Amino acid sequence: MSQGPLRQDAFEQLEAYVLGTMEADQRRRFEQRLAEDAELRNELELGRENIRAVEMAGVERTLKTLRAGHGAGSTEAGSRWAPLLKYAAMLALLLGAGIWWAVRPSAHERVFAQYYHPDPGLPVPMSVVKDPEFQDAMVAYKLEDYAEAVAKWEPLLQTDPDNDTLQFYIASALLAQGRAADAAPRFDRVASNTASAFQAKARWFLYLAYLRSGNREAMRHLGMTDDPVYGERAREIERQYNP
Repeated sequence: MSQGPLRQDAFEQLEAYVLGTMEADQRRRFEQRLAEDAELRNELELGRENIRAVEMAGVERTLKTLRAGHGAGSTEAGSRWAPLLKYAAMLALLLGAGIWWAVRPSAHERVFAQYYHPDPGLPVPMSVVKDPEFQDAMVAYKLEDYAEAVAKWEPLLQTDPDNDTLQFYIASALLAQGRAADAAPRFDRVASNTASAFQAKARWFLYLAYLRSGNREAMRHLGMTDDPVYGERAREIERQYNP
């Protein structure tokens, strides 16, 4: 299972497998690893899509350039430029593969994406906060307009700073926006409130916010692997994310 940025040798193995240049014995061993390692299969699929997409784009661009400069009907010109087309396609492939390797998500980001699902929100007519402004913001949240939801909830929180419902859903909207560092302190406040109905969920989403940020020490400190509700999922995350 890969951890953190993909090593150069592992990347070259994926590339060789996609391009069909891997030797038969090595290919059999690699396919055995694929059968046992789901994350490696995900890496392979992502690599295949990116490498081939860039390769095709590079070939298409080169063909258009040659046709414009030399005429699509010239057999002699086509023969002259055929070797260059091959090298141009290879260069596009290598450049695309390098870009994919450089920008691929880190280990903790991939695990986060696998386990994170935004809280669905409260049923609006049955909201525990009988406030039309809160409910209007909840509608925005359910429509995944998280920025609007936060903008509408923040003034309400200023007038009622101890409201755990507002704290939890503002944090949830922030995390859904990818703002894990901003969401974590709000989740932490609710997770520390033993009287809150959202305490258990707040601890889980706090754990995920720390995962999204790559804060391994904070994840351990929460002790989520022993949680009666979320412990199994936390243990799965621990097995996958070992930086």
